[in-house]
Amino acid sequence: MTKVSPLIQTLCVSQPLTMRLLNLFIVSLAFALSGCTTIQRTAHMYGNEAPQPLSFQYKDGGLSTYYSFMVGDASQSDTVVFFYGATGCPSWKSVMPDYVSGLTANARVFVLNKRFVPDRSTGLFDCGREFHLANNPNQWVADYSEFIATQVSSVAPKPKNIVLVGVSEGALPATKVAGLSPAITHLAIIGSGGYSMRKSLATLKQRGAIQFDVNSGWEKIAADPRNIEKNWYGNPYRWWADVMDIDPLPDFLQLNIPILVGIGEKDESVPVESVHFLEEKLKEASKDNLIVRVYPDSDHRLSGNGVSHRSEFFAELSRLLQPTHNITGSRPSP
Repeated sequence: MTKVSPLIQTLCVSQPLTMRLLNLFIVSLAFALSGCTTIQRTAHMYGNEAPQPLSFQYKDGGLSTYYSFMVGDASQSDTVVFFYGATGCPSWKSVMPDYVSGLTANARVFVLNKRFVPDRSTGLFDCGREFHLANNPNQWVADYSEFIATQVSSVAPKPKNIVLVGVSEGALPATKVAGLSPAITHLAIIGSGGYSMRKSLATLKQRGAIQFDVNSGWEKIAADPRNIEKNWYGNPYRWWADVMDIDPLPDFLQLNIPILVGIGEKDESVPVESVHFLEEKLKEASKDNLIVRVYPDSDHRLSGNGVSHRSEFFAELSRLLQPTHNITGSRPSP
């Protein structure tokens, strides 16, 4: 487990209340990070440990920045791990490679920014019109699929394990792409489950985890669903209209590969009930390929009481990648 320094704890707690409320969906949905602050992430982007940017050109001529690095012994690598996107426009450069601390598999990691997300974007300022026009589920799935196919075809010898990691919003394209590509062998999800966004927010509202008026927000968005100029809690109306009623359950149900899901018990962006719901529905379908890990006293970042459980999650994923691992009968954390 990773300890968060007292300074960082102080910085997290001392933010003004209104800023913390506004950041509920801007920051907590952006990355499931250990620790907290934008100061930390910005400093990391300019440090020596941050990965160097590479450029990927899509068949339609568009571009994305991506990063690639090794974990473990490169000569023994038989695994590739893919990350993609995040809510808004922060760059993955701000957290990689430390984000996968705990991963012990010998693996090549690929991390793809969304289109129009610069190498050192913090995501704190307006992402720009071009970004918002391209920031939709169909584009996510198309871009992620093309990037994965291109990178896998260039890896020799062919990897035994091809893993997709979906973090919060990223769970939607990761689960969808896992079902579209027979090459994918494992799916790992952080901070997401089997509920739609609408059902997640309704559940959080019902138990008092959020204070804002969800219904009035939906009404405004429904009246102007394609607007990228008007925002509600950090994202344009169009983004909310695109994602609020996506039902992830059918995509999970069609998968026969191992699925690892980790969520914080006290997650206030995606309710833990959504993961219990997912587990229940897969059991009803007689599927035994799901492992659930619920981290006590932890939030959307798998962090709580100054401790990050994210390294535990990636250690669990590493065990799942071992050839002798048998997923049948695996049980969720108490």
